[in-house]
Amino acid sequence: MSTFQIIMLLVSAFFAYKMYEFIQNMDPNAEPESIQEAERISPEPTADEMIEEADAAYSEGDLDKAQLLLENIVGVHPDLAEGHNKLAFVLAKQGDLAKAEEHYNRSLELEPNDDMTHNALAGMLASVERNTEAEEHYRKALAIDGSYAPTWFNYANFKLRLGQTEEAKEMYQKALQSDPEFEQAREELEKLS
Repeated sequence: MSTFQIIMLLVSAFFAYKMYEFIQNMDPNAEPESIQEAERISPEPTADEMIEEADAAYSEGDLDKAQLLLENIVGVHPDLAEGHNKLAFVLAKQGDLAKAEEHYNRSLELEPNDDMTHNALAGMLASVERNTEAEEHYRKALAIDGSYAPTWFNYANFKLRLGQTEEAKEMYQKALQSDPEFEQAREELEKLS
């Protein structure tokens, strides 16, 4: 055997031994490194993705799942006004008005100029006859966006419930000025004429 052949035999034996060592030290239950790596770099869902999932659960009528998802969102993203707003909406639908109010207020702390949250909170407060607070939130919503027809409509319904028919008429008219196609406002106004 030549020197070259002996060297090649030793190199082959060395690599065979290293392969044997490698195989002996492998964990048969371990996932391949590519899977482990993918898990390490796969991102957590974004806040928007989490909100979309909660919206889908709500759309499917699964309020419990929507509530659970939204509670998770505000736990992970406590400064996300939209998460608090949507959780408040679902809690109100579930009948937990005290917690709903907490989350509406937290949403307004984070985004005080959100007319939609003022509008929603006003409606909830009106439903439990906290009329002074409800009116305050309707006014804030309209001060922020006086062109949003549903706020005018909701405020008109509130005024009508309080027996303030003339004010309700004016607000139905403002709803129609903002959105001439708002049929519910037109129907309510016709009932009062």
